[in-house]
Amino acid sequence: MSKPLVVVTGAGHGIGRAVAAAFAAEQHPLLLVSRHPTPLGGLPADQVLPAAVDVADYAALEAAVQGAEARYGPTECIVNCAGFLRIGALETRAPADVSYEVDVLLKGVLNGIRVVLGTMKARRSGTIINVSSIGDRVPGPDGEVYHACKAALRSLAGSLQKSQAANNIRVINVAPGFVRTDIHAEMGISFEEYCERLGHPDFISADQLADIILFCWKQPQRLCVRDIVVLPTSSDFG
Repeated sequence: MSKPLVVVTGAGHGIGRAVAAAFAAEQHPLLLVSRHPTPLGGLPADQVLPAAVDVADYAALEAAVQGAEARYGPTECIVNCAGFLRIGALETRAPADVSYEVDVLLKGVLNGIRVVLGTMKARRSGTIINVSSIGDRVPGPDGEVYHACKAALRSLAGSLQKSQAANNIRVINVAPGFVRTDIHAEMGISFEEYCERLGHPDFISADQLADIILFCWKQPQRLCVRDIVVLPTSSDFG
């Protein structure tokens, strides 16, 4: 295909799915990584390659990316969207549950970066976009593990950009406020209860955030939007 490969993790729903749709509309071939892939309708079959992969599984993720690159060419952009939020008293959460949250939210991003970074450096071109959260700088009273991982992502992006600037690789940290997705379902509560716990904030739509991510990507390679916070104008959060 005429445009380069884009890899999107967490592409089965929410932000990842919206990002996938935005890049698909630009005619990019896509590797869509998700634990439970769902079809992205209306696209040519040869444009999209789904992969039922958990980002915490490095070997499976590497195999999926290598398969996509054999078909479409090297990865020019990876958008790390995979994630979830779990709340509850930290002292009552099962250690395995806490460990898996770190595996997905932090190690999963590191896995994605590790898979594509070598070939990006060899080509001296590439873009790594990590979807973080406003919680990476303004943590809330719940979800301690989530906020800690997001803070680590922001630090990771800053460090990686410094190390890869000479290789012409862009690293972008995207920190949105509350995005209207089904994240509440992972928490085991209704959307109404989710809003109540948050104090009924204004939400960004996943499509709006995807448009901003696409805007960052479409800047010339010599320009890097390194860290961007996206909140509704009416929000006083942070």
